Amino acid sequence: MSRTKNSYSESFKKQILEDYFRNGGSKDSCAKRWGIPTTSLRNWLTICKNEEKSVSLQPKMKEMDAKDQVIDDLRAENERLKKENEWHRLRVAAYERLLEIVKKEDGIDLLKKGGAKQ
Repeated sequence: MSRTKNSYSESFKKQILEDYFRNGGSKDSCAKRWGIPTTSLRNWLTICKNEEKSVSLQPKMKEMDAKDQVIDDLRAENERLKKENEWHRLRVAAYERLLEIVKKEDGIDLLKKGGAKQ
């Protein structure tokens, strides 16, 4: 049985390569997802690495790097806010404990509302 040579358009190859770089999986899984031979994907990756004109992914990669940087910055800010929140929670617990001690030792309820007595 003879095999026929498949020819794919440059735009189709670009789609597949962008998908491969974006999703990061294995070459086999990407090829299976697109219904192409793994050897074709390997060849395109080799060409992509060796020739700039084949598929220009650098703008996409820069965009992905910028998104990764934003995600890293948000994760760092999230961790900082978690620590700050924990510190404030401990501070509130300390004040509540202080109010309990004052009420117990001095008989003064600082949380009791002042005003007219009924």
